[in-house]
Amino acid sequence: MLDGWVSAAFGTADPQRFERCFAAVHQSAVQQFPPLPNALALTSPRIQAHLAAQGKPLPLVGEALSQLAEQGCRRVAVNSLLLAEGAEWDKLQSEAEQRRADFDQLILIPPLLPSRSQACAQTLDALFPAEPGVTRVLLGHGCAQGANSAYAVLQTQLRAAGRDDLSIALLHGDPSLGELLEKWNQSGARRIELNFLMLCAGHHAQEVRQESRGWAAAYPALFVTISDLELGSCPAFQELFLSFTEETVFNG
Repeated sequence: MLDGWVSAAFGTADPQRFERCFAAVHQSAVQQFPPLPNALALTSPRIQAHLAAQGKPLPLVGEALSQLAEQGCRRVAVNSLLLAEGAEWDKLQSEAEQRRADFDQLILIPPLLPSRSQACAQTLDALFPAEPGVTRVLLGHGCAQGANSAYAVLQTQLRAAGRDDLSIALLHGDPSLGELLEKWNQSGARRIELNFLMLCAGHHAQEVRQESRGWAAAYPALFVTISDLELGSCPAFQELFLSFTEETVFNG
């Protein structure tokens, strides 16, 4: 049995978004799981500094694990509030390995998408019902180093479910958003809705919105809207994290 756990997030520098997309998942876990020592922690010192300056001090993952060890916890879990693999997952794995000797057992729960891809596809299918004449882009972060196979698997599963109207693009990886927009622009006029395949898009959303000011000239055949939906604030995605953690740790 565990005697302590940590929710680990990259987070966002916006305190309100952080509450909606990350703290809400942690608080739901606190209410749903056995009453054990726990902490919500960050993988990014930069985000930690931004949040602390706005009155929301949070520990880094290593600091949170040290606190659990000081409280006498010997069997702990680190639940990664990450959607996909990439630099932050690599950083979290490294941090966990450095702290593993402090405990009898340390379980590191992997990102959601590569672990529960089918469940993610089903949730996205329900979250974005098909609309005649509308193509939706799901823009993920991706990884420049090439650890993007989970996105390709998700795309295949969406296609198998009959969702040809849902296409995944990546900020770092292929296909890029520009590639898809150019392809659709050349194939004829259509309505495009852009959604962020991220728990919290943060500054990426701002950058895309700035870039979109030139889309009317670059892609005249397209009418593109950008959704404000944050997956991290969606109850369905929050439940995916909770059920995966419960299955992996408390019922495993």
